[in-house]
Amino acid sequence: MKRLIGMTAALLLATAATAASAQTAAVSAADKDDMQCFALVAYLAGQHEEGSPEQTGLAGGMMYFLGRLEGRAPGTDWLKLLADYILEPDDARLGAELEAQRERCGGVLQDRGQALVEWGATVSASVEARGD
Repeated sequence: MKRLIGMTAALLLATAATAASAQTAAVSAADKDDMQCFALVAYLAGQHEEGSPEQTGLAGGMMYFLGRLEGRAPGTDWLKLLADYILEPDDARLGAELEAQRERCGGVLQDRGQALVEWGATVSASVEARGD
């Protein structure tokens, strides 16, 4: 699998100078799911031009999954664990694992995006009804 590039690489590699071959610490199934989605979205973000709308949107997805991780276990160094996971030596296994999660992770982001669209419509309608 290609190494992360651009802002994604800088973010992750800065936290992993000595941890490239370290294994990810034991994490819950929910944490592993979110780690996989973060890694997949980070990889996809690295495939786009630096600062492009696509990369910016994917960075929002990375923040979403990082926020879920931090919300379940505040104080955990998730960026280090994510770097350890992404930089593990078996690129082929990691690539296959992430590709298998593409539909699930994309579905999570699409569901949350739709919820935000619906929320925005509700708030806008309420503001209009008040005459603000």
